[in-house]
Amino acid sequence: MSKPDLTKPTRQELRGFLVIFAFEAIQTLRRFWPVFILIFAQKKILPTGVTIPMAIGLILLVLLLHVTLFYLNFYFYIEKNQFIIKKGYLRKKVLSIPLERIQSVNTKQNLLQRLLNVYSLEVDTAGSAGKELKIYSLSGSYTDHLTQFLQSHKENANEEKSDSISNTNEEVEILKLSHSDLLRIGISQNHLRTGLIIVAFGSQIVDQIQDLFKERTDAYSDSVQNIMSNSGILFFTGLVIFALVVSILATLLFTVIKYYDFKLVKHQQSYRITAGLFNKRKVLLPFSKVQQLNWETGPIKRIFGIFKISFKQAVSKQIQQKQVVDAPGCLNHHIEIIRDDLFKGDLPDHSEKIYSHRRYFNLLWFQRGWLPAILPTPVYIFEPIWLLAGGFWLVLSGLYCWMMVRKRYFQFNKSQLIVGKGAINTVWQQAESFKTQSVDFRQSFFQKRRGLASLSVNNASGQIDIPYIPEDMANKLMNYLLYHVETSNKKWM
Repeated sequence: MSKPDLTKPTRQELRGFLVIFAFEAIQTLRRFWPVFILIFAQKKILPTGVTIPMAIGLILLVLLLHVTLFYLNFYFYIEKNQFIIKKGYLRKKVLSIPLERIQSVNTKQNLLQRLLNVYSLEVDTAGSAGKELKIYSLSGSYTDHLTQFLQSHKENANEEKSDSISNTNEEVEILKLSHSDLLRIGISQNHLRTGLIIVAFGSQIVDQIQDLFKERTDAYSDSVQNIMSNSGILFFTGLVIFALVVSILATLLFTVIKYYDFKLVKHQQSYRITAGLFNKRKVLLPFSKVQQLNWETGPIKRIFGIFKISFKQAVSKQIQQKQVVDAPGCLNHHIEIIRDDLFKGDLPDHSEKIYSHRRYFNLLWFQRGWLPAILPTPVYIFEPIWLLAGGFWLVLSGLYCWMMVRKRYFQFNKSQLIVGKGAINTVWQQAESFKTQSVDFRQSFFQKRRGLASLSVNNASGQIDIPYIPEDMANKLMNYLLYHVETSNKKWM
């Protein structure tokens, strides 16, 4: 099959017109939902003789006209090392993206797109939220070719032809999650967080039901209170067990939906990640685009011997979470392979671990323990029983802060930096020195008296904190990192 000409202005696939219509309908609903609710709730607003079905039909007709004009005026192509998107019919807009600034190219395919056999493609840059850089309907062959070209393009290429891509098609599968892997990952997730989300969502639904059926809810509220008071501890124990079971089942469901058929494949100098049950996503991640590698484990994960890896890319602060690509269910040898690929085997694992000073515990305990315990002092005066809760909080927070200090350290070998942190979970962060963008040196009055300081090493994906280390060591590390950045000829992305 002949390769498509990427330099030719191209429209989206016509068979995906319904997909474009659906996306635009969702966007329109998000923007104007208060107007639609007002129209349907207050029928008197409509002109005489206009019914609700007629209004819906008119809205759909206008939307169909908008989507048709949007489709006809949307083009994309490659020209002079630029990826260009032209769109708009009333207000023309041209987006020109230098190929070397492209951070990642992600493809997705929801259920409707699977039925129509089309893909959506999102292009992210380090300074863009990516919302305007989205193509809704592409054929599979065109998507693969365009994605490979955008990700494999070299800044020093002299030609714009697609044959500048290497013909090496060898792929190595690093990780593939089975059904049993998904079960282990789901069991090891944070069920408390899921439970809180369910409670928050459920409370909103209950409030809505109470507003709609106020008389009936008032009638049943007394009987519910009687049941709760008579049941005592048995009722609350059953409620906790029920909430825990629902939370675990919900977490398992979310895990399957997000990570179904997960594969991590190495192709040339990049990773390809595919996953998703209903909304299948495909992410191409060049090694050079990874600014920082994080991996973590927890008590339950440790029982299964699994880790979760996060690949952090260059991103603006507003969309920091969006640019994290994760790989759950990794074993030790998966981490070794990935670290060796990204950091070329130059690892500081055998260098000395420098732990944060024990004074760091005082700061953490004051912020997380004493301050929250002191603030409700008036409550203790009127309700002495709460004094026990305050004391319990001090003990619990002290234990938690001690665990945080115990795990806080860094290792450095002049080209790589590793930071360990966490309390219940354990997290490791690794980054290359030459990708550092700035270093913040912080020293409070109390730190100055004890010869201590804190550093924040900033890269394009965020920051790595190194708190409460000796002042002379902080100065040396900061000076070396800045010197390394200024003298290095390597490209940070």
